[in-house]
Amino acid sequence: MKKVLLIILLLLVVLGIAAGVGVWKVRHLADSKLLIKEETIFTLKPGTGRLALGEQLYADKIINRPRVFQWLLRIEPDLSHFKAGTYRFTPQMTVREMLKLLESGKEAQFPLRLVEGMRLSDYLKQLREAPYIKHTLERR
Repeated sequence: MKKVLLIILLLLVVLGIAAGVGVWKVRHLADSKLLIKEETIFTLKPGTGRLALGEQLYADKIINRPRVFQWLLRIEPDLSHFKAGTYRFTPQMTVREMLKLLESGKEAQFPLRLVEGMRLSDYLKQLREAPYIKHTLERR
Protein backbone atom coordinates (compact mmCIF):
# COMPACT_ATOMS: atom_id res chain seq x y z
CA MET A 1 0.00 0.00 0.00
CA LYS A 2 2.82 2.36 0.87
CA LYS A 3 4.56 1.61 -2.43
CA VAL A 4 1.43 2.46 -4.43
CA LEU A 5 1.00 5.72 -2.52
CA LEU A 6 4.67 6.55 -3.04
CA ILE A 7 4.43 5.86 -6.79
CA ILE A 8 1.28 7.99 -7.11
CA LEU A 9 2.92 10.82 -5.17
CA LEU A 10 6.04 10.58 -7.33
CA LEU A 11 3.93 10.66 -10.51
CA LEU A 12 2.06 13.72 -9.26
CA VAL A 13 5.34 15.50 -8.51
CA VAL A 14 6.74 14.64 -11.96
CA LEU A 15 3.52 15.78 -13.66
CA GLY A 16 3.56 19.01 -11.65
CA ILE A 17 7.15 19.73 -12.66
CA ALA A 18 6.38 18.92 -16.32
CA ALA A 19 3.34 21.22 -16.27
CA GLY A 20 5.40 23.99 -14.66
CA VAL A 21 8.13 23.68 -17.29
CA GLY A 22 5.49 23.68 -20.04
CA VAL A 23 3.83 26.84 -18.74
CA TRP A 24 7.25 28.49 -18.38
CA LYS A 25 8.08 27.65 -22.04
CA VAL A 26 4.75 29.09 -23.20
CA ARG A 27 5.21 32.32 -21.22
CA HIS A 28 8.80 32.57 -22.46
CA LEU A 29 7.61 32.26 -26.09
CA ALA A 30 4.95 34.93 -25.56
CA ASP A 31 7.54 37.42 -24.31
CA SER A 32 10.27 36.53 -26.82
CA LYS A 33 11.08 38.66 -29.86
CA LEU A 34 10.12 37.61 -33.37
CA LEU A 35 12.89 35.92 -35.37
CA ILE A 36 12.84 38.48 -38.18
CA LYS A 37 15.81 40.78 -38.76
CA GLU A 38 13.97 43.47 -40.72
CA GLU A 39 10.44 44.76 -41.12
CA THR A 40 8.25 42.05 -42.65
CA ILE A 41 4.89 42.17 -44.41
CA PHE A 42 2.68 39.25 -43.37
CA THR A 43 -0.65 38.36 -44.98
CA LEU A 44 -3.20 36.39 -42.99
CA LYS A 45 -5.88 34.95 -45.26
CA PRO A 46 -9.56 34.79 -44.29
CA GLY A 47 -10.54 31.57 -42.54
CA THR A 48 -7.06 30.87 -41.17
CA GLY A 49 -7.28 29.00 -37.88
CA ARG A 50 -4.87 28.68 -34.97
CA LEU A 51 -3.04 25.66 -36.33
CA ALA A 52 -2.64 27.15 -39.82
CA LEU A 53 -1.44 30.46 -38.35
CA GLY A 54 1.24 28.70 -36.32
CA GLU A 55 2.41 26.73 -39.35
CA GLN A 56 2.43 29.85 -41.55
CA LEU A 57 4.45 31.83 -38.99
CA TYR A 58 6.89 28.91 -38.70
CA ALA A 59 7.18 28.55 -42.50
CA ASP A 60 7.86 32.29 -42.84
CA LYS A 61 10.54 31.99 -40.09
CA ILE A 62 8.76 34.44 -37.79
CA ILE A 63 8.53 32.00 -34.86
CA ASN A 64 10.50 28.83 -34.19
CA ARG A 65 8.15 26.67 -32.09
CA PRO A 66 4.71 26.11 -33.65
CA ARG A 67 3.69 23.53 -31.02
CA VAL A 68 4.47 25.85 -28.12
CA PHE A 69 2.66 28.60 -30.08
CA GLN A 70 -0.47 26.40 -30.12
CA TRP A 71 -0.25 25.96 -26.36
CA LEU A 72 0.13 29.73 -25.96
CA LEU A 73 -3.16 30.23 -27.80
CA ARG A 74 -4.81 27.64 -25.53
CA ILE A 75 -3.42 28.97 -22.26
CA GLU A 76 -4.13 32.61 -23.17
CA PRO A 77 -7.33 32.46 -25.26
CA ASP A 78 -7.62 36.26 -25.40
CA LEU A 79 -4.65 36.17 -27.83
CA SER A 80 -6.37 33.76 -30.22
CA HIS A 81 -8.81 36.22 -31.80
CA PHE A 82 -7.13 37.40 -34.98
CA LYS A 83 -8.40 39.08 -38.14
CA ALA A 84 -7.45 38.49 -41.75
CA GLY A 85 -5.36 41.15 -43.46
CA THR A 86 -1.87 42.33 -44.35
CA TYR A 87 0.24 43.34 -41.36
CA ARG A 88 3.66 44.91 -40.83
CA PHE A 89 5.86 43.12 -38.27
CA THR A 90 8.94 44.80 -36.82
CA PRO A 91 12.01 43.00 -35.39
CA GLN A 92 11.51 44.40 -31.88
CA MET A 93 7.95 42.99 -31.58
CA THR A 94 7.25 40.17 -29.16
CA VAL A 95 4.98 37.26 -30.04
CA ARG A 96 2.35 38.69 -27.67
CA GLU A 97 2.50 42.12 -29.40
CA MET A 98 2.22 40.42 -32.80
CA LEU A 99 -0.91 38.55 -31.71
CA LYS A 100 -2.42 41.75 -30.31
CA LEU A 101 -1.74 43.44 -33.66
CA LEU A 102 -3.47 40.58 -35.48
CA GLU A 103 -6.40 40.95 -33.08
CA SER A 104 -6.65 44.72 -33.56
CA GLY A 105 -6.96 44.48 -37.34
CA LYS A 106 -4.64 47.46 -37.90
CA GLU A 107 -3.39 46.55 -41.34
CA ALA A 108 -0.28 47.88 -43.06
CA GLN A 109 -0.79 50.98 -45.19
CA PHE A 110 0.87 51.30 -48.59
CA PRO A 111 1.32 54.75 -50.12
CA LEU A 112 0.30 55.42 -53.71
CA ARG A 113 0.63 58.92 -55.11
CA LEU A 114 -1.69 59.92 -57.94
CA VAL A 115 -0.62 63.37 -59.11
CA GLU A 116 -3.18 65.71 -60.62
CA GLY A 117 -2.62 66.27 -64.31
CA MET A 118 -1.34 62.78 -65.10
CA ARG A 119 -2.99 60.75 -67.84
CA LEU A 120 -5.14 57.73 -67.15
CA SER A 121 -2.52 55.49 -68.74
CA ASP A 122 0.05 56.83 -66.24
CA TYR A 123 -2.33 56.08 -63.35
CA LEU A 124 -2.90 52.54 -64.63
CA LYS A 125 0.84 51.96 -65.05
CA GLN A 126 1.46 53.16 -61.51
CA LEU A 127 -1.28 50.87 -60.19
CA ARG A 128 0.14 47.88 -62.12
CA GLU A 129 3.60 48.45 -60.66
CA ALA A 130 2.42 48.98 -57.07
CA PRO A 131 3.38 46.14 -54.74
CA TYR A 132 0.71 44.35 -52.68
CA ILE A 133 -2.15 45.38 -54.97
CA LYS A 134 -4.01 42.35 -56.26
CA HIS A 135 -5.16 42.84 -59.84
CA THR A 136 -8.43 41.08 -60.62
CA LEU A 137 -9.40 42.69 -63.93
CA GLU A 138 -8.03 41.53 -67.23
CA ARG A 139 -5.84 43.97 -69.11
CA ARG A 140 -7.30 45.03 -72.47
